Amino acid sequence: MTEARKTALVTGASRGIGKAIALQLATQGLNVIVHYKREAAEAEAVVQAIRQHGVEAAALQADLSVPEAAIALGHAAWGVWGGIDVLVNNAGVSYKKHFLDNTPEDVDGFMNVNYKGALFLMQTIARHMVEEGRGGSIACITSVNGIRPGIGLSAYGASKAALESMVKSAAMELAPHNIRVNSFAVGAVETDINAGVRQQPELLQEVNAGIPMGRFGLPEEVAAVVSSMLLNDRYMTGSTITVDGGLLLMRGYGKAAPYTTKDQNT
Repeated sequence: MTEARKTALVTGASRGIGKAIALQLATQGLNVIVHYKREAAEAEAVVQAIRQHGVEAAALQADLSVPEAAIALGHAAWGVWGGIDVLVNNAGVSYKKHFLDNTPEDVDGFMNVNYKGALFLMQTIARHMVEEGRGGSIACITSVNGIRPGIGLSAYGASKAALESMVKSAAMELAPHNIRVNSFAVGAVETDINAGVRQQPELLQEVNAGIPMGRFGLPEEVAAVVSSMLLNDRYMTGSTITVDGGLLLMRGYGKAAPYTTKDQNT
């Protein structure tokens, strides 16, 4: 009798790191559910690319800033093929803003998606796993800014730090059910979010100088690490794996300058 194919749910998988992880898992023989918020056409293109690897794929839409939508996504994904073996919480929002300019809307925006959305989706999937007596593996894509502070990243970094803490607590509580929970603290990776930096030679040179490997990482490089752990781990849980080209090894993280009104628009 052929062993049932495993299924993965990857959030924010219509592009960037999420897309790369979804495709990498497909090459390893997993069926993949591609979550997206707005980019339906891009998500469908990822679905078609996944199917070329001889596995099944489906796309599901949800606004993870709304707890009810995150919970509904978990239930819907579980029902597509009768279960989820791997969950990758990748969806997130990121931008820089001076500490003095952060508004309640900024803080809520970061926390609602980066922390609350991940928490309630993860809780929903984990509850299904517990109720059906099946183990699984959960990965949360966090950030080096959740471990070490950065200029203009106080609110964003706090949301990722909250996710880091939640991962470790959840790992302890879910371990008796053979559900492993780990995080991947990612550094500077080539995505749409930082395209502006990479288009400015002087700024790009400055950023690269703070990375021992001297360059931005590629989404596919992050995906290779994440998929390898998800498919091979048996005893690792509550761990944070850094994928940052050595960025966290460097001393200091940018240089603060006196606040001016121009910071309000950066």
